[in-house]
Amino acid sequence: MTAAAASPEDLAPIQARTLFVMRDGRLTAINDVGRPAPPRCFLSYTATAVTAWTSTAVPADLTDELHRWAADQAPAPLTEVVSPPAGALRLLARHAPVTESFVGPAYAVPDSAGTPAPPGLTLRECGPSESSRFRETFPDVADTLAERQPTVAAFDGHRAVAVCCAARDGGEAYEAGTETLPSHRGRGLASALVTRWARLVRARGARPLYSTEWDNHSSLSVAKRLAMELYAVNVSLY
Repeated sequence: MTAAAASPEDLAPIQARTLFVMRDGRLTAINDVGRPAPPRCFLSYTATAVTAWTSTAVPADLTDELHRWAADQAPAPLTEVVSPPAGALRLLARHAPVTESFVGPAYAVPDSAGTPAPPGLTLRECGPSESSRFRETFPDVADTLAERQPTVAAFDGHRAVAVCCAARDGGEAYEAGTETLPSHRGRGLASALVTRWARLVRARGARPLYSTEWDNHSSLSVAKRLAMELYAVNVSLY
């Protein structure tokens, strides 16, 4: 079973529900192991609208103002949304200065043939019981493998050299998380792994999503290589 096609305007809130834990439409935590604190404001730009979500740390009246500000924004080409918007920064500064921000594109992963593994390497799905395979090279994955399903990895012999796993599991959608050892970068491994990972996500009846930051050029190249659909730009303000 696969998820039905969704418009960019539908995918944006789906992604927000995948990235964050929410209560009554407010962000209470990042949807990750340990439930880290969320940004105070998360903005999703699509071709037709800007939507704002705020954390429970932001006062209700300021939340209302941020929602009104977002609703008043004129659509802009997504590739031009490359920095935090001044209006949102000014509003949040009334609560506390913005100390950190992240801006970058959000993609839907298409069904693709992908690329084969380079000679000498093998790709395979890894279940929760196989954490020991990652202990040497990806200890963080080893510690959280059960929470990162589905996970696909590339092996050079018995050594894991690249991995694509569920960085966020929202049930209706999953966000990809990839990592490759420096010694094996530039060989197309991330593209091959994301393709296989996306198929496993679709087999669960969910949507495979992929997001990054504008200055992460290696990650952007994976999106380009797989002809991913740009549906939104995310802005996280802490």
